[in-house]
Amino acid sequence: MLTRQNALVATAAALLLAACGGSDSDTEIIAPPPPPPPAPTAVPDSAVASSTALVSYLKAQKTDDETTEALTLPTVAVSVSETEEPQSL
Repeated sequence: MLTRQNALVATAAALLLAACGGSDSDTEIIAPPPPPPPAPTAVPDSAVASSTALVSYLKAQKTDDETTEALTLPTVAVSVSETEEPQSL
């Protein structure tokens, strides 16, 4: 009786473990997560494409709002032209 019960328990355990094998589909493609949204204070890359674009972007910003956070520039350097005249802000 004990041998038959051990065999039954071993068979049930083997079937249970075999059923937990996971997915049989190896072709499932998981999309990467979307990139995080840009920070609201981040200066867009198009604004640092040239010094003229940066000055135009800065002039378009509100100057009377003292409650917003400071702007953050991208880690690239603003391109400088040797032929353009300096512009005032």
